[in-house]
Amino acid sequence: WIDGRGNFIAFAFFLGGISGGLFLASAYFDNLTGMFVAWLLSMLMGVSYMIHLSHPLRFWRMFFKPKTSWIARGFIFIMLFIGLTFITLILRQWAPDATGAVTTFKVLAGIFAFAQSIYTGFAVSYVSAIKMWNSAIVPVLFVTCGLTGGLAILVAITMAGDTSRLGELENIIRVVLISLAVIIGVYLWNTTYSSTAARDAVKRLIGGSLAPLFWIGVFLFGILIPVVISIATISSGEDIASGLLITAVISEVIGGLALRFAILKAGVYTPLLPAD
Repeated sequence: WIDGRGNFIAFAFFLGGISGGLFLASAYFDNLTGMFVAWLLSMLMGVSYMIHLSHPLRFWRMFFKPKTSWIARGFIFIMLFIGLTFITLILRQWAPDATGAVTTFKVLAGIFAFAQSIYTGFAVSYVSAIKMWNSAIVPVLFVTCGLTGGLAILVAITMAGDTSRLGELENIIRVVLISLAVIIGVYLWNTTYSSTAARDAVKRLIGGSLAPLFWIGVFLFGILIPVVISIATISSGEDIASGLLITAVISEVIGGLALRFAILKAGVYTPLLPAD
């Protein structure tokens, strides 16, 4: 499922999470550039979705199936987020004194940024035949991972402009990174004991053919390197800290992408597994 054209849906899930996380973080720090980049990433998510479809020109049919399809709901969330964020950007740039309207549309865009981010987890966890995915923890995991990547990109954006709140942003990232590591651990532990199929999938993920993707992509780049750098920058000089932070940003983005692919590739339909 995740091979071939399916890679585009995995990439879309990644973009949805990181776009939603970046917008929420940017809205909190009132960073216009961050909100704009989140808008661009969401549009790129839509493009990736379209490429994944067998008949892209028929995408409009998804709007009529929100009651039965998480993919359809997600596409609606994406469209609403793009539209509301566009209005927010216009108001923020050319009508900054209209604080009531700016705040209203920013809140509405934030709601759909969160919906866009979390729905990718629901779309995966809804598949009951794939026990590796069928977990209530998956939506929480995907949202947290997206927020981690979004915060990382906001760090890079902040470093290119006003750095007065960079320390506050770093403190938030430390907390989110630790939370992500805990959630991943709980998810794998819970999945291992949910069924034989899920246990086999976890073994494949941490000790089988997908182990390099998990340990190098997810653990090393997504968690260990950013955590170590985050701690190191507390006492580092400004020049050294800047270089380390850029490395952490790149690592977190790689880790977020690796996490999506690792979980999606580890999932196998139960009927396809050999009997014990």
